[in-house]
Amino acid sequence: MAPGLVGPRIRSLRLQRRLTLKAVADKAGITSSALSQIERNHSNPSVSSLKAIADALGTTIGHLIPSSPVSDRRVVRATERKRLSPRRGITYELLTPDLSGQIEFILSVYEPGATTGDETFAYPAEQCGVVLAGVADVTLYDTVHHLGAGDSIRFDCSVPHRIANPGRKELRCIWAIIPPTF
Repeated sequence: MAPGLVGPRIRSLRLQRRLTLKAVADKAGITSSALSQIERNHSNPSVSSLKAIADALGTTIGHLIPSSPVSDRRVVRATERKRLSPRRGITYELLTPDLSGQIEFILSVYEPGATTGDETFAYPAEQCGVVLAGVADVTLYDTVHHLGAGDSIRFDCSVPHRIANPGRKELRCIWAIIPPTF
């Protein structure tokens, strides 16, 4: 994803819906100041904050991320993937052409030490993933599942969870999420 495009899209959608900074921030569980900084691209929201903002606006994270042109609605070429980077140290690439289908397929790359956030988060979906390289700690409630290359996991996303790379090497995972939540 090109940097600096999510904030203005959040602001535009908020204004289209005639919502104040405070109303969206309160519903998202963040401060008005934090939302203002996100909208002005002075702050990069965590995945959980971006999800909360999208929920407060009645949309998905995918709607907040600009689309890149894809030449064929069924095939996504490696060079044409929509790149999503809502969290420092984590890059998400959409492996499906868009989020209009019933499944979201994502390649996640976590730098060493990167995490989806200090706190767990939850939303209504089901997620299944496989570790391609590196190690992943997937926390569900208070249980940490340590996964290595080739290991997979499936869980209900309404369970408070977080994903972290505790290793010294890059973590690469593929995730399938139903319904699409980005």
